[in-house]
Amino acid sequence: MQQTVLIKPDVKAFYDSRTGSIQYVVSDPNTGRSAIIDPVLDFDEKSGTTATRSADILLDFVHENGLTVEWILDTHPHADHFSAARYLSEKTGALTGIGEHVVRVQALWKRIYNWPALPTDGSQWSRLFKDGERFRIGRLEAEVDLFARPYTGVDHLRHRRRRLHPRHHFHA
Repeated sequence: MQQTVLIKPDVKAFYDSRTGSIQYVVSDPNTGRSAIIDPVLDFDEKSGTTATRSADILLDFVHENGLTVEWILDTHPHADHFSAARYLSEKTGALTGIGEHVVRVQALWKRIYNWPALPTDGSQWSRLFKDGERFRIGRLEAEVDLFARPYTGVDHLRHRRRRLHPRHHFHA
C-alpha cells in the first residue's frame, strides 16, 4: 500500500484597500512553484492612468521567498479593478488563466460599453479552464470549480487544491 503524503499549500493574502479586493500567492512549499490569483492593476480614475504598485508587491514577495510563478489566475472578470495578469505574465513568463465562460461576460461588456474592437474569445488569457479540469502548481493538484454568483450571473473560477493522492481540498 502506498503511503499518502499530504502537502499543505502556503497561502499569502494581500489586501488592496483601494478596491477592497484580496490578491493571493499560493505555493507548493516543497517545490517553490506558485500561482498568483486575482492580481490588481492600479488605476487612477482622475488621471485615467494605470500603475503596477500592487502587482509589484506580489513580485517582491515571490522573489523574496524564492518562488517560481507558474500561473497567474483571474477568478472572474473584475468590475471593481483591472487585472495585472498580463503585466505579471510578461515579468514572470507564467501562463494566465480564467474560466471558459469569460467569453459570455466579454460579449456582454462589448455590447454594454459599445466596444466593437473587444475580442470576445478569451484570447487575453493563455488558457480558458473548463469546469472540473485539473492542473498543477508544483506538486499541488488543483481542480477548477466554475460557479455563478446568483446576483450577477457571472461565472467565477474557484480552484480546489488537492494533495496528490487523498481527496482533501480547500477553496481559495
